[in-house]
Amino acid sequence: MKNSVTAQQQRQQRLLATLVLCLPALAHLFPILYMLSLSFKSATEVFEYPPNLIPAAFDFANYVTAIKSAPLARFLLNSLIVSLSVTALQLVTSILAAFALARIEFPGKKFFLAVILATMMVPGEVTILPNYLTIARLGWLDTYRSMIVPSAASGFGVFLLYQFFRTIPTELEEAVRVDGGSRFRFLWQFVVPLSMPAIVAFGVYAFVATWNQYLWPLVVTQTTEMRTVQIALGMFRSENEASSWGVIMAATAILVAPSILLFVATQKQFVRGIMMSGIKG
Repeated sequence: MKNSVTAQQQRQQRLLATLVLCLPALAHLFPILYMLSLSFKSATEVFEYPPNLIPAAFDFANYVTAIKSAPLARFLLNSLIVSLSVTALQLVTSILAAFALARIEFPGKKFFLAVILATMMVPGEVTILPNYLTIARLGWLDTYRSMIVPSAASGFGVFLLYQFFRTIPTELEEAVRVDGGSRFRFLWQFVVPLSMPAIVAFGVYAFVATWNQYLWPLVVTQTTEMRTVQIALGMFRSENEASSWGVIMAATAILVAPSILLFVATQKQFVRGIMMSGIKG
């Protein structure tokens, strides 16, 4: 009897905890739902009071108008090229740097780790001017290189993977070395697969962070053909704000869809990687 009561109390506590956690989740989800709702409404229905979350009719006219009035495909392509390239470069540089700091002894190791951690405390706005002057002297303005190369390394990525790499048993590395394996073999055949949750978590973070960049792409791009989605949203809003918020929300839904879909597809790996890195660190 006592055990059954205890089990019932535990179920009630879990239910209560779930309901409490659902409240902030719904609060964060509501703007996305309202954006989708507006994207299907007509110009008159958008300003109805009181507002309705569910449109009277799901009309795709706003999406058709958004696609025809702006080169959304070009903006998406630019952001995909930049985000995927930056993510790939940050993953490679972070894996190599974190492995060296976590598994190899060399002079000045603690100093280099401290310098990398210090870069996380520097606001990105501080580096805009020197980076811009460097890019301008190299003649890279209004190119993909100007948006990719300055973000090729990440102090956060190095620190996150460093915390994870340290937890891999040294006995495994010794066994690989006894079998004649090199450090690179140990890294790519053992460390990387074992650390995949943390690597996926950082990859998602790097992709979304690059996708959401606004100021740096705005500074180094000069033509519409090189604009990314965040700049395109600002341009699209300024051009269509007086005509239809439904068209603006339709364009927004199209342009933010890739980052949302990526996070949804890798949600389990992302959460697992963050949790395991935090616990083991």
